[in-house]
Amino acid sequence: MNEINENVFSEENPSLLKEKRIVSNKGMVRADFNFWVGRYMDNFYDNFEKKKLVGNKCQKCGDVFVPPRKICGKCNLVIPLEENWVDLPDTGILKNYTITPYRVNDRTSRKAKPQVLGMVQIDGSNTAIIYRLLNIKPEDVKTGMKVKIEWNEKPKGDPSDIKGFVKM
Repeated sequence: MNEINENVFSEENPSLLKEKRIVSNKGMVRADFNFWVGRYMDNFYDNFEKKKLVGNKCQKCGDVFVPPRKICGKCNLVIPLEENWVDLPDTGILKNYTITPYRVNDRTSRKAKPQVLGMVQIDGSNTAIIYRLLNIKPEDVKTGMKVKIEWNEKPKGDPSDIKGFVKM
């Protein structure tokens, strides 16, 4: 472990000295943590446990958001949490995609075969979500193609409940 101690002047009051301690470690650091995604996303993920997809709808312009959001970007209006939820199908249109040979998360092997990530606009929504495209050869991927969610067998109410999207 390396330690650096230095005295620095405060910009607000140059006559005050502040002590600054910087510690650096070499090696792996494991940081287990939980976080809360907020009430809108909480409702979104709670529905994943039932293998159900929901979005929320702006009461002024009618846009439907997946994932849900608190404020409509078009109208700048707050979308009430208690209302304007819309049940959506587990199908959509591939709007864009990328093929990468790199690891996308820690669950893939370092030498993973090329992965296809897609931006999918869920049918009935105005926005898109990004997930892996499964069982599709990179050369067969086309924007505009219909895809369907492949759910995990035992959903827990988190983003990993959706394995990815498969071609219809």
